[in-house]
Amino acid sequence: MNELEGAFNFIHCASTKGGDPANEFCLIVDGSGTGGLGAISGSGGIRVCEAGKHHIWFDDEIS
Repeated sequence: MNELEGAFNFIHCASTKGGDPANEFCLIVDGSGTGGLGAISGSGGIRVCEAGKHHIWFDDEIS
């Protein structure tokens, strides 16, 4: 991520309405980053494309 090595945990929450996702979000767990991602924070979401694939995106900051 951002050409840095490391890992982090995130949580994801969503609901469905008639099979369509709603109110979905991802949140990077504070303090969970390791290595070059040790100071990562932020949020994001999941987009489901027409083929049904799930694509995770993040709005992250590394301080």
